[in-house]
Amino acid sequence: MDDLAPYRKQIDELDQQIVELLLRRAQAASHIGEVKRKKDEPVYRPDREQGVYENILKYAAEIRKHWKGEPLPELPESTFRNIYREIMSGSIALEGGPSVGYLGPPGSFSHMATRYRFGNSVRGMPMDTIPEIFRGVANVREASYGVVPADNTAAGSVGITMDCFLDSSLKIYAEQFVRVRHHLMGVEPMPLSSVRRIYTIPIGLEQCKQWAQKNLPMHEIEIVETSSTARAAQMVSEKKDGVAIASELASEIYGLKILSRDIQDSSDNITRFWIIGHEQCPPGRKDRTSLVLSFRDEPGGLFRVLKPFYDANINLTRIESRATRKNYGEYNFFIDLEGHKEADPVKSILTDLEKSTSFLKVLGSYPMGQVD
Repeated sequence: MDDLAPYRKQIDELDQQIVELLLRRAQAASHIGEVKRKKDEPVYRPDREQGVYENILKYAAEIRKHWKGEPLPELPESTFRNIYREIMSGSIALEGGPSVGYLGPPGSFSHMATRYRFGNSVRGMPMDTIPEIFRGVANVREASYGVVPADNTAAGSVGITMDCFLDSSLKIYAEQFVRVRHHLMGVEPMPLSSVRRIYTIPIGLEQCKQWAQKNLPMHEIEIVETSSTARAAQMVSEKKDGVAIASELASEIYGLKILSRDIQDSSDNITRFWIIGHEQCPPGRKDRTSLVLSFRDEPGGLFRVLKPFYDANINLTRIESRATRKNYGEYNFFIDLEGHKEADPVKSILTDLEKSTSFLKVLGSYPMGQVD
């Protein structure tokens, strides 16, 4: 008798139960979508999504704790998140899911952030520039939400994104962290010693410089600069005369073979993306608020702005000055802080700041993301 047969039979029976439960869950999701449409409520709620993840992990811990049979394995948190991301993505699609604009072409790290946040069932729309994403979301007929890069551990803040917020009514609805992993890829497997042309965005090659000098004949290689890592992969798939530095998603989309994985010099290269839209999340368990302000240029000006946050024991996770581009010496200060704009003490501090600053704009309050 096949020793695996009883386990396979058990898995088949469990799969049948899982499929039935998925269909029943989808049915409930479609009913939720109908109610949301009648009430004109947003289909996508990042705070609700975060709540689902937290509930699933709690359920798993409780089931293992009270299980009477053979001890159950402890699946990684990332496994549950990946599975439920796709389940919720399908549910959002059933509810009349949104279209999401991102910085293209397909296979970019912005595309990855979109997949990580919305799953594969939501329609993604590649766009050419960050301002185009803002315009597309502002005109809701083009895109319901946008995914734009905010900052990176190696390169700092993305200035064009910050500038776009100054003239836009859109709000930050959620944040998504993506760990930047670069791979060397080509049309067919080949020895690294035979590489003679690399398609890459300049910063991509810079982030892999030590690896490249150690593993490639750089003195014999032509560097072809591209506008993005995804465009590099796209060009290699079309021209078939070199290799590209790009993401694993790009290799899948453009049918390339990965010649060497994780060639980045630092494993701590992380980009934060913002999901932008017209809605705002209500206060949750752990929120972040982003804002921009300016004040009169005088001694102690910045101290007076920051002191109320210190007094209220509010953690500022980012503060950055950026020239206003109006008058020399005038700056806007972009600040991230822990807390929600509609919940005290943040709410009362912002009310006071409106009186003491020359310009104050809350860019959004949203659930704090998690770095995987």
